[in-house]
Amino acid sequence: MPGHFGQKVLNAFGVGHHTQQDHQGQPPGSAGHHLPGRGFIHDDERPLSSPPNNGTYPRLARLSDGSILSSFTRFPDGQHALCVARSTDGGRTFENFSEVTRATGDVDNMFLLEVAPGVVLAAFRNHDLGPNGPTHFRITVCRSTDGGRSWKFASQAAEKSPPFGIWEPFMRLGRRGEVQLTYSQEFAHNNQCTMLVVTHDQGSTWSHPVCLHGDQDPLRDGMNGIATTFDNGREALVMVFETTRYGPFNVEALISYDDGATWHHRHEVFRPRQGHNAGSPQISAFADGSMVVVFMTDDDSHKVDWVKHASIKAVFAGPPQNGQIRWSEPQVVSPASSFWPGVLALDHHTALVTYDRGGPLAKSITWQPRQ
Repeated sequence: MPGHFGQKVLNAFGVGHHTQQDHQGQPPGSAGHHLPGRGFIHDDERPLSSPPNNGTYPRLARLSDGSILSSFTRFPDGQHALCVARSTDGGRTFENFSEVTRATGDVDNMFLLEVAPGVVLAAFRNHDLGPNGPTHFRITVCRSTDGGRSWKFASQAAEKSPPFGIWEPFMRLGRRGEVQLTYSQEFAHNNQCTMLVVTHDQGSTWSHPVCLHGDQDPLRDGMNGIATTFDNGREALVMVFETTRYGPFNVEALISYDDGATWHHRHEVFRPRQGHNAGSPQISAFADGSMVVVFMTDDDSHKVDWVKHASIKAVFAGPPQNGQIRWSEPQVVSPASSFWPGVLALDHHTALVTYDRGGPLAKSITWQPRQ
């Protein structure tokens, strides 16, 4: 997400507020007795393409046929190419599969979602560039009807003229089968919010954008991800995002109990030490409702030159309890310099964390519930 500006004004946190300092001295991956299990990060790094060429902003999508698609951006011949690789062995190996599009403009931030068997949407930023920066901003959607092998333009989910931009789409299926697409939109130099548009026709048309939270807050919320869990048997969504509450970036979260229509219980997931950054979070949930959030942070670096010197870390939490979530101390997934993490649950207790460290890579993590 481009830039951040100034010291932000504190506003009220939700009831789950805490800082990382609450749990110092606990063993890695734990935050005291409240965690209903423990997360483990495995030393099984694998490339998300073959051969493992350069690529950035890696994400994963599971299809109904059991395959997994990886997506990432490459930069051939001065262009931006949005590429897809495919795994048929549960995410252990990936073979290059297709290309959604390529352009000389600012094409990046691709996110894939299967919306019906074999029907996959690809949403991405697609900005025209001029000599003084972007001249038009878009969130473009392409569609595949053959499981990601071939792609056609579907629609513009959102677009606008400068000065303020839009970035970082994320998609999920709502309870009624509709596709909910969230993205980041600037409203001022110190105000960026998460927006929602919805499609009921597999990406051909979209609703008018709605701001989900914080339209009056002087904070730059961005790079959201959402996971489905439950709070005492009640379905809940947890959204994570980076924001600028302390000037540099930190990671916060919100909870929704109405399938994403309204959001409450804003609280802190991870705050780095003063003057350092933590951002670009993504989230996934396990079968018991426990969650993992991955993000990039320069918290361990002596130098602060965001986004350089970042490592990928993970924190874990049990499911919400009456709107409260307690997050563990972080574990390192990938050392510096690593960028733009993603995460996808593979089964009830396993997930793949993706990141760019000289190319699109992934490691597995497992969640072991307490017996």
